This record gives sequence, C-alpha cells and structure tokens, in this order.
Amino acid sequence: MIRLTQMEDRVCLKPDDDTNRFFDEIYRDYFSRIYHYVLYRVNNYHDADDLSSEIFVKLFAGLHRYHAQQAPLPVWIFTIARNTVIDYYRRNSRSATPLAAIPDISDSRPGPDDRAASRELWQHLQEALASLSSREREIIALKFWSGFSNREIAGMIGISESHTGVTLFRAMRRLRLILESRGVEY
Repeated sequence: MIRLTQMEDRVCLKPDDDTNRFFDEIYRDYFSRIYHYVLYRVNNYHDADDLSSEIFVKLFAGLHRYHAQQAPLPVWIFTIARNTVIDYYRRNSRSATPLAAIPDISDSRPGPDDRAASRELWQHLQEALASLSSREREIIALKFWSGFSNREIAGMIGISESHTGVTLFRAMRRLRLILESRGVEY
C-alpha cells in the first residue's frame, strides 16, 4: 500500500525546508518502487540507475508545480517515471519496449542446476511477455514490479479501474496458457 503523507494536501510547495523534507519523504517512500519499475522497463542496471536519478532530479525540480487536486502524488511521480522511460527509448531509437527484470531470481545460494533452471524459466517468461501488448506489459510492470493497485494504475494510464482489472486478468491468463503450452512448470 502506498503511504500518503499530510504534505500531499498542500496546494503549492515553496523551495524551503518543508520542500526538502517533502522531497526526502518522497525519495524514501518511492525510490525502490521507481528503481524496480525502471529496471523492469529497460533491463539494464546502469541505465536504471541513471534514469532513476534523472527521475528524482525532475521530481525535485517540479515540486513547485505539484498540486494535490490535479493528481494524487503516486500518479504524478509515476507519470514522470513513465515519461522518462519513454524519452529514454526515443533517445535510443528503439522501436519496442524490451522486456526485462532482475536476472537472478533464485535464492542466495543456488547451485548450477538451479541457476540454469531459473534462467530458462525467466527466458520463457520474457518470451511469453513479449507476446502481450505494450499496455498489458505496462500494467503488469506497474502491478507486480511496482506494487500499485488497480485504481492507481488506472489513474496513471488513463483507463477505468475495471478495465485495468480485466486487462490484467486476461494478460495473466494468456501468460499462463503460453507457458503451459510450452510445457513450462512454474
């Protein structure tokens, strides 16, 4: 669940100590979620580090423009993150969003067989995700990599909450069917 603060209720923030405290709170509460979302979208730790930094620079520079009546804080933050990732792909002239995530999903002491099985499972999952639409991949990223609720995702993407739930349900069902048709055990 996203922790909302009393500071969100302010209509306009000024560059003083309260703004610095507000930004500190944003950074503490959202850095991990932003970083994992970006890492999922770009599949490169170095680029994810750079883009996460760029996002927080934009957040700090834009704090004076944030108005709680226009959008909830998480929607504003992830809109900036999403647009930054889109700009990254435009700068790098990539036509499709690559699918990625944390490459090593096994426990801390995996054996060679475990690592190979994890990589193989992850490869199958990436291939299955590639068959989904970009909107379905975006919803999955926001739901499972960033932990947002369907209502929050709907606000970020601009669709209804029920449409978000239906899209997520159908996308997960398609993923399951694709993996099962390939004989993948998960």
